[in-house]
Amino acid sequence: MIYEFILPYQEDELELLTDSVKVGIDKGALDAINKGIKLDYILGDFDSISLLEYERIQKIVKNIIKLNPCKDDTDTEHAINYFKDASKIIIHGGIKGKRVEHLLANINLLYKYDNLVFKDDITLITNLKDMTITENKYKFISLFANKGSIVSLYNFKYPLNEYKFKEFDNLCISNEILNFPATIKFKGKGIIIFSKNDSL
Repeated sequence: MIYEFILPYQEDELELLTDSVKVGIDKGALDAINKGIKLDYILGDFDSISLLEYERIQKIVKNIIKLNPCKDDTDTEHAINYFKDASKIIIHGGIKGKRVEHLLANINLLYKYDNLVFKDDITLITNLKDMTITENKYKFISLFANKGSIVSLYNFKYPLNEYKFKEFDNLCISNEILNFPATIKFKGKGIIIFSKNDSL
């Protein structure tokens, strides 16, 4: 089962799947409701919304998972662990938020869990593994390794052949596909970032 989490501060129109389970995370639940999205669940400590807003959400969404604000994980990570049956979790938002520490915490989640995709109108971030890209609406592709890894890139503007890709290595930022199919061979753990443009 695919789950889609809607995080706060959604400025773009969301491309949601028709048959996914939709979960509003904290203030993201209110943002989703305001966009007319029907939610299956809401989850969070709801410390970022007013009592009136929370009461409004309660009237609209049946399944509410209310968390204690004094906890050792973020609302998003709690949701990942709560919905353990998810084969894939698409997380809308969590990239352009107002606080950079939340972005860094979300990047950490990608290194911990293998079934996550973070997505907004400009960027898609997911786990890095062997892949063949046959079509792509994004212009730039950036790779980041966690500890020692090996990467090869074929049909990219800047190809690589079994490059020893170390943690904190910025060599693989803003690469571009020259021809399809483009192939990534990767041994290790890392993330891949697809970006539509570099104007932001």
